[in-house]
Amino acid sequence: MSFKLGFLSHAFGDDPQQVYRDLIEQFEVAEQLGFDGGWIAQHHLSNGFGRLPSPLVLLAAVAERTQRIALGTGVIVLPFEDPIRLAEDASVLDALSGGRVQLGLGSGGANLDNFSAFDRDPGQRQVDFAERQQRVQHLVQGQPLAGELTLQPPAPGLNERLWHSHGSIDGAVYTAQQGNGLLLGTATHDPLTVQKPLADAYLQAWSHPQRKPRIGVVRAVFPAADRASAQAELAVDIERHIPRLQREGLIDQAVDVQEHLRLMNVHHGHPDEVIESLQQDPSLLPYADYLIAVVQAESSTQAQILKRLEILALNIAPALGWTPQ
Repeated sequence: MSFKLGFLSHAFGDDPQQVYRDLIEQFEVAEQLGFDGGWIAQHHLSNGFGRLPSPLVLLAAVAERTQRIALGTGVIVLPFEDPIRLAEDASVLDALSGGRVQLGLGSGGANLDNFSAFDRDPGQRQVDFAERQQRVQHLVQGQPLAGELTLQPPAPGLNERLWHSHGSIDGAVYTAQQGNGLLLGTATHDPLTVQKPLADAYLQAWSHPQRKPRIGVVRAVFPAADRASAQAELAVDIERHIPRLQREGLIDQAVDVQEHLRLMNVHHGHPDEVIESLQQDPSLLPYADYLIAVVQAESSTQAQILKRLEILALNIAPALGWTPQ
């Protein structure tokens, strides 16, 4: 099946100014390579691991340096946002970029430590998400607020470019009911036992005959000369994730790098090995309307990131059925 190709960055680095310059360059290079979109994760109050609390601001700078590539958020933590202000900022970016915004929204499951800082109750995050998501959606649809006030500037078409990230069957069904795209890809969610049921539930619940369902699948893709070289490049960064693997009950104690990479769904090695690995992923090619690749680890250099984007666009994605823009 055909699909769109994107990349996702978590904005790693110690120097924010350099991180943002590098991100802009990644979008420029990806556009030249034919990528359909670039996506940026939002991280609040983070020192080093995710340097971007305001992705729409950075994407506005990207919009001025690019012409075609889509500008995605993967994802904005909606319980922390005022829905009117978020809709206004997204609509300004959409007008500035010529309708290129892909607005991904989440409930903050990976950001539970931040809820107290924003004076939010993490136990209410799903309720808060639904209330704010529906408000944002009504605004971008052009529905009025009190009286006759409507979103300005209008955002025609943005309603068809909304996405949710959920880790439960109920969340997947809710996404379908709202007519929005579903983002899959939490690193430790097993593709077969967790992600595939979410995709199936979403497709089964879809009931919008005038629109097609959309599933975006996030995957870590790290091509190299061979598997040993890829593992050597990733070893330091994987070590940093061992406490998280332990917290989530995936391991009791550290094992070998190869097993950690498997648990985190990292497709790595020679491009031919990556192609084979992606082809065997049970919740990817049968479902993905959008393959969103993570090619950056915490210690990755800009040269490594750009080279991985190149290999992905020239060798890996075309072998899976992607046609570049």
